[in-house]
Amino acid sequence: MSKKQPNRLAQLIDHQAFAGSALPRSLADNMQLYTQATNEIKKLLVECLPDEILDTCWVVGLSTEQLTLSVSSMTAANHIRYLQNAYLKVLTEQSITFQQLKQIRVVVVKNSASNPLTRQLPTLLSTHKANENQPLSQRTKRTISQAAKHVTTDKNLKEALLRLLKD
Repeated sequence: MSKKQPNRLAQLIDHQAFAGSALPRSLADNMQLYTQATNEIKKLLVECLPDEILDTCWVVGLSTEQLTLSVSSMTAANHIRYLQNAYLKVLTEQSITFQQLKQIRVVVVKNSASNPLTRQLPTLLSTHKANENQPLSQRTKRTISQAAKHVTTDKNLKEALLRLLKD
């Protein structure tokens, strides 16, 4: 009987689970705590925070007196910092979990999934490849020529730059 192999397209966590490995207990507990806190925050602040901020807001730290949230933009972070006292009041009054909270700390995390540039990356790369074989402009040729003649002291580099101009 052959040993069953994991799907090569599966997520890393699926491969690890298949192999019998798991997250360390403390890390798994923290992850579960932060996930539950995130869900509770999103339910409590659904009326206060705009959807754009709620969608990218995650609890990344929690102690009895301090809550650390991560958001995907400086605008979102500034919004939460500006209205921190109002959010603290809502959280302490409506939740047992956040009853002793005194401070909200906000960090900005650039998440590739929420970054619009990441979605455009394949298009940008294909556009770059399409423009790859275009001839050099006159201005670029002048700059390279001047660099080869007046700036570069390495003989091999100078010859390579001049060959580039001829091609």
